[in-house]
Amino acid sequence: MRVLVFGDAHIPSRRDSIPEAFYSRISDTPYDLALVTGDLTREHDMRKALPPLPRTIIVRGNMDYYSSESRHHEQLRLGAFDVLLIHGTQLRPRGNIKQLWEIATTIGADIGIHGHTHTASIDLFKEKLFLNPGTISGATGGWVGRQEASFIELDIDDAKISVTLFKSDWNVQKTSTLAFTIEDGCVKRSSS
Repeated sequence: MRVLVFGDAHIPSRRDSIPEAFYSRISDTPYDLALVTGDLTREHDMRKALPPLPRTIIVRGNMDYYSSESRHHEQLRLGAFDVLLIHGTQLRPRGNIKQLWEIATTIGADIGIHGHTHTASIDLFKEKLFLNPGTISGATGGWVGRQEASFIELDIDDAKISVTLFKSDWNVQKTSTLAFTIEDGCVKRSSS
């Protein structure tokens, strides 16, 4: 199963597009699912700025005022992994992995996917995996400017997951991939 993970687009309030290399990659990749960490600002405008998406699960961020249908968190199972999807507004300070670990442990999640910080990260903490796709549009935390844009791609084969982080400064695209497995409820780094 291939999953697209992104968030913090802030379209159209802070940005109006994503890097062309991202658009091409998303357009050319047959994803089974998209997970969105919120702060789209307006879903309709965000969808116009991206290629067509597969079945999409969206959680509400602190800047999303468009829909009462989006929830603040979602729980789902991908392969052998139980996944928590949240925006991250709930975490103090922003991106607090210890607090996210407590939430994931309480609900039985193996993977926590969050946004809100606009900074991409892949963290293995106390045998749980935490993913932050950053900002797909390069939106800054303020109202002007642009920063490095990023998103994540997951390839899941039952108890194995490959996490690829895509980053772009709008001129050069970089990727990095890490592999993980789950055994007896513990996520561990894998060599492949």
